[in-house]
Amino acid sequence: MHNHYCWGFVSKNMRHHDVDPDVAVLQHYKRCHFSASECQLMMNDTSIDNTTLKYRAQLAKVVSQKLARLSKEKILM
Repeated sequence: MHNHYCWGFVSKNMRHHDVDPDVAVLQHYKRCHFSASECQLMMNDTSIDNTTLKYRAQLAKVVSQKLARLSKEKILM
């Protein structure tokens, strides 16, 4: 797992923050950047994993609280 760095920000008010992978990780999907044949092979071997959905309510609550605190402290605008 690693921190993902954006190529650019959509707003001048944005900053990046490193997060220890022991604290949080982010899984996201984007267009495959391998060759078309490699991408097709990978897409043929997929699965749906809904394991984390059981944490959805708890996670939403904690993230909302954290964002409110960061906004109040003017760390996140």
